[in-house]
Amino acid sequence: MAYLRIATVSIAVTTAYALPTKDSTQTSSLIVPKTAVGASIPHTNSFASFSFEPAFWVDFFGNASNPNQLTFKALDRIHEHGGRPVIRPGGITMDSMIFDPNGGDVVRTTSPTGGVWRTTVGPGYYKSWSNFPEGTKFVSTLNFGNESLEIATGLAVASLTYQPDKVAYLELGNEPTNYNRNRWNLSTQAYVKQWKEYTASIDTAVNTLNTSTLPQDRWWASSATTDNSGLEVRPAALIPAGINSAHQVNTYSIHSYAFSTCDPKRAALATIKNILNHTELTRYCDSEIYPSALAALNANSSWSIGEFNSVSCSGAPNVTDTFAQALWVVDSELLYATRNATSTFLHQGATLALQSNEQVNTPGKNGSPGFSTYSMLYPRDSELRGPARTLPSFLAQLFMAEAFAVAGTRVRALQAPEGVDAERFAAYAFYVADKVAKVALVNMNPFYANSTADFTVTVGLGGVLEEEEEESKRVVRVKRMTAPFVDSKDNKVATWAGQSFPQGEAVGKMDIEVVEDGVVSVRGSEAVLVFFDEDVYGV
Repeated sequence: MAYLRIATVSIAVTTAYALPTKDSTQTSSLIVPKTAVGASIPHTNSFASFSFEPAFWVDFFGNASNPNQLTFKALDRIHEHGGRPVIRPGGITMDSMIFDPNGGDVVRTTSPTGGVWRTTVGPGYYKSWSNFPEGTKFVSTLNFGNESLEIATGLAVASLTYQPDKVAYLELGNEPTNYNRNRWNLSTQAYVKQWKEYTASIDTAVNTLNTSTLPQDRWWASSATTDNSGLEVRPAALIPAGINSAHQVNTYSIHSYAFSTCDPKRAALATIKNILNHTELTRYCDSEIYPSALAALNANSSWSIGEFNSVSCSGAPNVTDTFAQALWVVDSELLYATRNATSTFLHQGATLALQSNEQVNTPGKNGSPGFSTYSMLYPRDSELRGPARTLPSFLAQLFMAEAFAVAGTRVRALQAPEGVDAERFAAYAFYVADKVAKVALVNMNPFYANSTADFTVTVGLGGVLEEEEEESKRVVRVKRMTAPFVDSKDNKVATWAGQSFPQGEAVGKMDIEVVEDGVVSVRGSEAVLVFFDEDVYGV
């Protein structure tokens, strides 16, 4: 009954405002290059992937015999829409993870207030990987924080013993920039020396199994934040220090959190208005992330966003649990795609009490999980977060799945049309076989119940269609990601192509808009994916 009362109040509040006026702006032409020259590297349908905090594995996924239905329904929908996310069971708690061959389900050892001291995994943890959609690949994450080669090797060998065909990469340690400063005395060379000693020894142990087809270049390197900790372990420092002298690095992983609620000062900046500022998101990408990425690319290697989300320390309530997060996910992931990241791993988890003593978020009562508000779903009922459900940001995963559903898709950022505020609007073109296949339009003007205008932007895409000789091909199909307002939390009214997914299954009839003149309107706090052919899920 409590939730019904809240819903009733919400309706009463939203209907109290006058309807906003339609923005009267005229149609603006979007310049879309006809070929992929200058666009990104070819991407796979695993571009939009996930990182899950391993201490909360059972909460999100259940166990081998009793999987969490909500989470797996959500993953099934992503696969149906064309995505094939790789799963990284990673985060801070991987650096206190150990393998117990006699263990059962994943076990958290915690303080009374919910601080995670240790995560123990047994064979059942790896067996639960078989519950994932067919073809799902994993990053085998290894504990480097406890500085025990035996522990790290035990995890690697276990993963490749129980799931030799599912492990795609190995990763040693999470964010070494946050380790004890005395471990390497802030020396990049000392870090590289120990990392190479560990990885060489683990490779020897893994290779003796003769069960895996892992290539020699199997390791993620760096896995660092952009924080100025004094220890330089980003690609620009690691590569000259010889981290890949044995040619074992597959990709350089960089972690990204542009905002934070780890302390009150930064929490004040974690607002809807700020996370939806495309100009600032681009600046952060190009100043904080891309220099490290460029070092990897210049070394003829690849890079990925190995862990990221909008607001560190588990998100910002009333910001990251709203529809604004869906818009942020789409724009941020597409920004990284244009900068040639091979993949992005959106982090999911729960509040870590030991991460900061000033953070806004807390675990639940008696140390129970306080699921992160930036997650795409709350996997279980909890007193703190309410019933298990998807959040509005889940829709972004379906958007991204369809955007990169075709192998080899390349993407480029487009300039905002003349007269359109580039701070609040982003556009991207997708190419398949050197032809424009899709265009994404993201209108990040925050639209609230009391807004006096709806900030609609009307874009003309006729230039892409003008060379089509067949009249039947001079149409576009549009899928719309929308909610009543930017701060909407109700997953039943936030929709992708007319459908909501409150429990991971589609509710409602799919709505694929057919536009004959190529003129597409996007209201404030909406995003659309425009298709230029008939290869559309649901058609």
